[in-house]
Amino acid sequence: MAPLKRSGVSGHQELIANLRELAKGPTEAEIDQAAQKSLRPMLMKTKDRLKTARNFAGKHPGFPQPRSPRSGGHVDEGIVVRKMKVGGKGKRSYRLGATKRSRYLLHLVEFGTAPHFQPNFRGGWMHPGARAHPALLPSFDEESGKVPQVFGQEIWAKMSAKIGRMKKSRKRTR
Repeated sequence: MAPLKRSGVSGHQELIANLRELAKGPTEAEIDQAAQKSLRPMLMKTKDRLKTARNFAGKHPGFPQPRSPRSGGHVDEGIVVRKMKVGGKGKRSYRLGATKRSRYLLHLVEFGTAPHFQPNFRGGWMHPGARAHPALLPSFDEESGKVPQVFGQEIWAKMSAKIGRMKKSRKRTR
């Protein structure tokens, strides 16, 4: 009975009510926040790698070099963390993915392209290909082991706070 006295819980009804509240687990919003926080380092490293691949020496061989950087539409601007629906009730999946223009360009930047013919540009010409600038795979390799740990720490903190807010009996004076 000593642990119950230390916790401030007295009586079986209060204990049962607290356990039922705790059994509900974290809310969906708390899980979303924890997932976003755990995937943020991977997201930021991917975006940083893609930013460095934007403009580099020799990016436009045979073409006039751009005088000012393009405003908007960069591949790194469309990388996001998405919540995906999976199977049944209560199942969630969070993924690092591409939106907007990045959906069509990310794989070309990540894996590069082979030399190929471009029929609709400048009357048709041979594109020399582009070297790969990996961003997603190295970020995943570096950060994937940390994601479950950070997620677990976040959920643990949320549940600990919930336990701290649970009903406790008032001390009776005799």
